[in-house]
Amino acid sequence: MGDMYKNAGVNLEEAASLNKKLCSKFNQPNFSEFVGGLEYNGIKIFSCTDGIGTKIIPLYERKLYKTIAVDLVAANLNDMATRNVKAIGFSDYIAVNKLDSDVVSKIIFELNAVLSQCNCELLGGETAEMPDLLKENCIDIAGFALGIGKTSSISINKGDIIVGLKSSGIHANGFSLIRKLYKENLLSEDEFAECLKPTFIYYNTVRKLWDKGLIKAGVNVTGGGLEENLSRISELKRLELYRQSIPCQPIYTKLAEIVGDEMQAVFNCGVGFCIFCTQENKEVVFKICKEFEPFELGRVLE
Repeated sequence: MGDMYKNAGVNLEEAASLNKKLCSKFNQPNFSEFVGGLEYNGIKIFSCTDGIGTKIIPLYERKLYKTIAVDLVAANLNDMATRNVKAIGFSDYIAVNKLDSDVVSKIIFELNAVLSQCNCELLGGETAEMPDLLKENCIDIAGFALGIGKTSSISINKGDIIVGLKSSGIHANGFSLIRKLYKENLLSEDEFAECLKPTFIYYNTVRKLWDKGLIKAGVNVTGGGLEENLSRISELKRLELYRQSIPCQPIYTKLAEIVGDEMQAVFNCGVGFCIFCTQENKEVVFKICKEFEPFELGRVLE
């Protein structure tokens, strides 16, 4: 694999090393899962946290506040959708160099509107003004989702299939590399604008599958690409993937020309979310998920 992503400032090998150290130290399976859970007084409580990486830079510069909100909700609630968990609350953290109450309030208003579409309540948040830490005209944002569920266990069997849901494009991963390519004029203005499209929020649709007992597990395809995110399901031993079935998107054709095989470990390559289900349930899963152009991505061999 090449070093273009590392040269853009992101070291995936060091990130993998950190995860290995944490998992070995704490012996905690939650550390590698998309959402962590615990039981308290008979209630199963789940939480997850995520931001939108350096995609925040061009979105903030272009005043795309609604996209900031959509991406932040997607980053967290798509993680929640990987298990049979209902998201009930959400908090935000916004860090700025200099506080602009008009801008920050617009982001929070948009965030509240997006969350309401997922029946998830904005509980509050924190805004930090840090001139000595952040550059001028810089902002960062993170979200924290709270959910409740019946169980965190999953049961995937040999012969189960993997249904892929199409991504809206790059989503909010790999943007340190995307921004570098754009600055070096390797991506056109139109191609860069395509990269800035809002992330698909799969949560509501996947919740319908959970409610109907049609899904065994889900995978949110984020940083690290398709195979690394699939590997986060510890129950899986061996898979067969049908990469040729992934819908073609022009941006990935262009990235393949520039980045080569490295793109497989950085971007979602057109797959935004994966669903594990039985072959018998495939037809109804496809019907419920038709908005995201579902396709059979693979099957469980072991």
